Amino acid sequence: MSRFLYAIVMFLLLASVANGQEPPVEIPPVDRKPYAANGFVELRPVMIWQDTDAALFRLRSFTDQAPDAQTMQLTSRLQLDASYRRGWFSAQTRSVVDTGYTSGDWTADATAYEAYLSLKPAPSLTIDAGKKTLKWGKGYLWNPAAFLDRPKNPEDPALALEGFMVLSADYIRTFDGSLQVVSVTPVLVPVFGDLNQSFGGRGHLNVAGKLYVLLHDTDIDVMFLTGGSRRARFGFDFSRNLRSNLEVHGEMTRVPHNLAAALEPAGALVQREQPATSLVMGVRYLTEANTTYIVDYFRNGTGYPPAEMETYFELVERGYEAWSVSDDQRALTLASRVTEAGYGRMNPMRNYVYGRVNQPDALGVLYLTLGASAIVNVDDGSYSLLPEVQYKPTENLELRWLANIQRGGSWTEFGEKPADVRVELRARYYF
Repeated sequence: MSRFLYAIVMFLLLASVANGQEPPVEIPPVDRKPYAANGFVELRPVMIWQDTDAALFRLRSFTDQAPDAQTMQLTSRLQLDASYRRGWFSAQTRSVVDTGYTSGDWTADATAYEAYLSLKPAPSLTIDAGKKTLKWGKGYLWNPAAFLDRPKNPEDPALALEGFMVLSADYIRTFDGSLQVVSVTPVLVPVFGDLNQSFGGRGHLNVAGKLYVLLHDTDIDVMFLTGGSRRARFGFDFSRNLRSNLEVHGEMTRVPHNLAAALEPAGALVQREQPATSLVMGVRYLTEANTTYIVDYFRNGTGYPPAEMETYFELVERGYEAWSVSDDQRALTLASRVTEAGYGRMNPMRNYVYGRVNQPDALGVLYLTLGASAIVNVDDGSYSLLPEVQYKPTENLELRWLANIQRGGSWTEFGEKPADVRVELRARYYF
């Protein structure tokens, strides 16, 4: 309750400061429509070549119907962004409809990724209420400082993410001198009943905040999260252009009392509490030929060391053999629990490197883009390689070919993924 009162006081203070120190600015009327709508529709056929000897493929065959060695999928997406703005009031929404067809089964899902109202009682103050994506952090694929956002898709880090129901504010001040901008962003994240149930433990009002400064041409954020649904944490990030074509960025998070599930060598699943520090350091470089290079290093403080991952893969293999020979399901049942507890999440280990190269107007062809990304697990040497080709024959139509090739030895992260190769074609029409 004290956190709730503190957050409300923050909102009131910001509003009073804004109204007391900054008189309203007269803005000349602009003849424009108060509403706007745009989006895209896409069709995406996908072919997957499975690794039937991989540990996670065998685990899937136990927990769900195992797919064939080759699987064909057909998915589609409709995304609609709409907004309404009238004076100091505005409303934003982003809706996504996904459909898919795999092995004779159709699936469909409609989700509001964002839907929130905004009030702007003063030029320097904005208050938002509703479902929103905050987009904290400076890393291109990993964002340990994004306390209120979901993980990015490694095949398309720029893909829209579903937000959470929040009440937030942004108070901005500008200055002359080395300190150019200061922004304060308090956020409330309630988790009660079905509200934000995927955020963490229920029955908590979580409080987060971010302080942004532009100091000596360097973007700096300091953020925190507390409240009970997730372990309390704090962090910061930064971004700076060393030259016009060279940018460096980084972020760090500290969880003083991180609680994680751990699989002991004897086969017991226990809860382990210890401090965890995660960080990202990276660079972005643009050549004279307009080629972009991005390299990020990720230290996952909540990740597992190689020995613990090998224990996990060994449990899956041993359980699969027992299930196949004598229908003994105990080990695979435990392996399923271990997977859900954290070992099956994206990039569960400790040290990773992400690299990306992107060349627009490649081979002298206008609107043809060639690119490739790679995710390397430094701890076990396995990797995921993602080459892609994009072409825009017209302004509104985008065609994309993308492959995801996963390689690694036995008992390595990418070597034990269920799919060896995934190839997709995407046709996206913007409106």
